[in-house]
Amino acid sequence: MKKLFITIMLLIGICLTGMQAQNTKEFPVLKGDYLGQPLPGDMPVVFAPGIVSVDTTIEHGSPTFSPDGNEVFWQSNYRQSGKETQIFGMTMKRVGNVWAVPKISPYNSGPVFSPDGNRLYYLPFGEENGEKNGPYFVEKEGDHWSQPVCMNLIKHFPEIKYAYNYSVTRNGAFYFLSYAEGLGSMNDFGIYRMEFNNGEYSKPELLPASINMGEGLLNWTPFIAPDESYLLFSSNRRSPKTDMGDIYISFRDSEENWTNPVLLGNQINSDRQERFPSLSPDGKYLFFTRWVVRGNEDVMWVSAKIIDDLKKEVFNLKNKQK
Repeated sequence: MKKLFITIMLLIGICLTGMQAQNTKEFPVLKGDYLGQPLPGDMPVVFAPGIVSVDTTIEHGSPTFSPDGNEVFWQSNYRQSGKETQIFGMTMKRVGNVWAVPKISPYNSGPVFSPDGNRLYYLPFGEENGEKNGPYFVEKEGDHWSQPVCMNLIKHFPEIKYAYNYSVTRNGAFYFLSYAEGLGSMNDFGIYRMEFNNGEYSKPELLPASINMGEGLLNWTPFIAPDESYLLFSSNRRSPKTDMGDIYISFRDSEENWTNPVLLGNQINSDRQERFPSLSPDGKYLFFTRWVVRGNEDVMWVSAKIIDDLKKEVFNLKNKQK
């Protein structure tokens, strides 16, 4: 218990130092949507520098906002001696249009809201058997969250071994990253989909080979649109020897077929790794992370207009080829 207390106090100190806020009086007054940050245009910019994107931590995932915009969660990792030694979740709430000081959240690894905001999915990283049991979720109960519920995904489907990077549609379809034996991808990663029918999930199914490429390539950090019309993910297929990942998009047509993934453009992707794409609840902004320097991964955000533009291009080309 003493060790846990020391660890928590250390993490709080790290966060406050990184944000240059030793107490609530010194923390900036943040009002409005998205922590009151200036809205981005067509070129990505760092999201909430010194608040979410902090130089002393690695932002291991995009922030997830509640649909009403009043609550946000994200994951940060603390790097020590060249290794990520601490993994912890952070959260902020807006009350009366003012955002409170960030605090440590018990939902530490990979937190993500369901589209209706009634559930928060996460992985209790570091807890005994937390990773082995697969995803957990908590449900909104007024101003509080319920006790955690384990989905027991690994228990029901032991062949997948683990489950990370969750994403959920409005109709309950569940997307995630897991083990894919025989696929031949880097780390045996595979992106899966499960349907939700009659209160139960179906057996996970790998997405097509156009998305889950083998050949030692990396395909991971999936995000599914709430209406399941497109999938965003990170892959190093463009330049596997020099770049560990760019953001790609694949659209799902009316016959539930996936289009060949296309790159999200050079204004989004760089010669550094981009991963963890996600969409703001209002659909206006695309979040993702980018490695700035070793030991510092920041959250970026940009207008999501590029998604609509690419959709028109992809389906116009598809119609011409018929």
